[in-house]
Amino acid sequence: MFELDIEMLKEQGLQLMDSAKKTAQDLADKGKNKLDLLNQQARLSKAQRQLGALVYSLHKAGEENPALVEKYIDAVAEVEKAIEDIKANMTEDERAEVEAQEAAEAAAEEPAVDKTADEEIEEEPIQLRGETKICPVCKSEVDGDALFCNHCGAQL
Repeated sequence: MFELDIEMLKEQGLQLMDSAKKTAQDLADKGKNKLDLLNQQARLSKAQRQLGALVYSLHKAGEENPALVEKYIDAVAEVEKAIEDIKANMTEDERAEVEAQEAAEAAAEEPAVDKTADEEIEEEPIQLRGETKICPVCKSEVDGDALFCNHCGAQL
């Protein structure tokens, strides 16, 4: 009878150990998913900023470079796809938590004052310094505040 109790305790101990291992693995996976998602969201934000800076730089120079703009749009789409893949691998609870965080962040970014369509939003004009710099790739002169060369598209 004593041997039966030892075997039962041993079996319960192994079950507890397996349960603890599974819980630890689940927590690690959840943390990895969140970290991967945060990294991809940071990449998305950077890619969107770079695309905006490129479009602005091209527009400001009165130039067009659809192939380069398309390249940056594809990069944004690639990161968005990676984010969707990460979310697809999350549990329902994880997805709900992420969506709640995203909704809270979006609400925080919205302006506090609700303007009607007839009201004009007054903005201060952007003052440019008039400085220029030379693109290290194509040696073209570009505005000092440009993030991309408006001639070759290189990141400055």
